[in-house]
Amino acid sequence: MSVDQNHGHFLNQPLQATAIATPVKNSWRTSLRALGLRRRILIALSLLFTMVAAGPQNFTPLEQQQRAIARSVRGLDFDLLSWEYAALRDKVNAYFAQPAATLTAEEGSRLVQEYLQRAQQIGAIEGELARLAAEAPPNSSDGSTHSTETEALQAQLDALRAQQQADRPAVEQVIQKQVGDELVAAGFGFAGRPLPPVLFTFTEPPKKMVVSPRDRIETIYGHMLDAQIDLETIEEREAAIAQEQDVRAYITSIGGLGAFPTMVVDRAGLGWVLSTVAHEWTHNYLSLLPLGLNYTKSSDLIIMNESVAEVVGNEIGERVLQKYYPELMAEEAERVELDLIPIEQGPTFQFRREMRKTRQEVDRLLADGKIEEAEAYMEKRRLEFVEHGYPLRVLNQAYFAFHGSYVTSPSSSSPIGPKIEELRARLPDLHSFLQTVRSFTSVTDLDNALARLSGDR
Repeated sequence: MSVDQNHGHFLNQPLQATAIATPVKNSWRTSLRALGLRRRILIALSLLFTMVAAGPQNFTPLEQQQRAIARSVRGLDFDLLSWEYAALRDKVNAYFAQPAATLTAEEGSRLVQEYLQRAQQIGAIEGELARLAAEAPPNSSDGSTHSTETEALQAQLDALRAQQQADRPAVEQVIQKQVGDELVAAGFGFAGRPLPPVLFTFTEPPKKMVVSPRDRIETIYGHMLDAQIDLETIEEREAAIAQEQDVRAYITSIGGLGAFPTMVVDRAGLGWVLSTVAHEWTHNYLSLLPLGLNYTKSSDLIIMNESVAEVVGNEIGERVLQKYYPELMAEEAERVELDLIPIEQGPTFQFRREMRKTRQEVDRLLADGKIEEAEAYMEKRRLEFVEHGYPLRVLNQAYFAFHGSYVTSPSSSSPIGPKIEELRARLPDLHSFLQTVRSFTSVTDLDNALARLSGDR
């Protein structure tokens, strides 16, 4: 307040003095001087704002690099606001319609299984249609030599999709209630309801772009891109970013996203779906707490967040499976999911073992400063994975930066995941675990918590 008052007093002094001496003659000159001063101040402020807003010298080298990477994928961004609007509208409609209200627990579980089985059928038919289209001569008169077969498959696909669309609101409500009831039983409820509520929708989540430096495995930039980007565009943008910024990029599909409602794909096993719904709920739970608020502050905090969500998701998912789908427990126990890649492990080449061995060797080479050797080794290993039936499109530093953030992934070499699992084992229940980790803002907090529980402090 004192600054404003002094400024006003300074401007008024010459006006008062000249008004007594020559009130008519000097009034216009005083007005011009005041106007000129204001104009100079406005120009100076405008220049200062422009320098702050646009001057690249005000950004760190990493921030400048991140801005350049963002420009490389401009126009491919995922429109989260539009998606949120449509998804919340559908959830409001379902809340009032209550399509699952009349279903018994057994009927609800059966409906969920039928829905997921149809989702698998849809994926198989889409793959077959893509194969027929690829084999069709480009100049055939009817557009395809398999027109009859294609039409029959397309009709079957349309019928399955229509049935999915009709059943989806009820299926989502059944799973939301099943997961929500287990969360309440674990202590995450208020007035008998989970807090925050479990809300998800079956959809194709956006693609995730991760960028890592070449000399180490670390996420320096992450961004959500439109789910419908074609493979040619993906590979083009990855190559452009690598060439222009001397980094490694990786654009991939994801199985879920912690928006609100959360996004989950339906082309996977039931156990994976249940654990993913609980996994994404955990991100929503942490979103207004220190651990979640600091998610993007460092790679360590990304790993910590994802590891916590993985532990909670797996535990709640298993409880739901055991309670509502006991007949599927044995089958689901044998299912191993890794980003929806089937991993029928042969006796000589096991995906998890080979990927962990690959990550360890890459870490060693990069630690020794052998960047080119590490990249040549990763490409050699990628071809070996492809040869053994694992269609890895990319295996680079950014691949490991993304997949290595999950505690159960063989792509991870971080000690954070095992520490999170150890912390969970030392605490009596899931509620105590989340109450402990939700305030963490660094790996030091995790280490201190383990030290206290082990009696070292």
